[in-house]
Amino acid sequence: MFKVAAVLVFLSSILAMLLAGRLVSAVLALYPVTHLGSFGPVVPAVSQTHAAWLPAVQMVTWVIAAASAAAGVLLWRGRSAASGKLQAALLIGAINYFLALFFTSTLLVAYFYLPKVANAA
Repeated sequence: MFKVAAVLVFLSSILAMLLAGRLVSAVLALYPVTHLGSFGPVVPAVSQTHAAWLPAVQMVTWVIAAASAAAGVLLWRGRSAASGKLQAALLIGAINYFLALFFTSTLLVAYFYLPKVANAA
């Protein structure tokens, strides 16, 4: 049963990574970089910095998902113990979930929260 749960966590983390990339690119298509200045004259430096690399998130998530899938295939075909394979699959899944959360929360904070707070004072 633990093997099935580990495989589901691993596969769903790859799916979450791809969905996070799609979500970020869809939001960036709706709100271009000029959106940062719509709250007022002050645009935080953090928002400008993140606005420079956020358009590349979809490509990065595809690369991460492909690397995770390749690592999963290598784990499956490896000769190590089953418990080591499961732990590695869960670790890769946890890293994928963390990165998906990081990309989406960075979008939320840099594009919407910080510009609004910077111009509220």
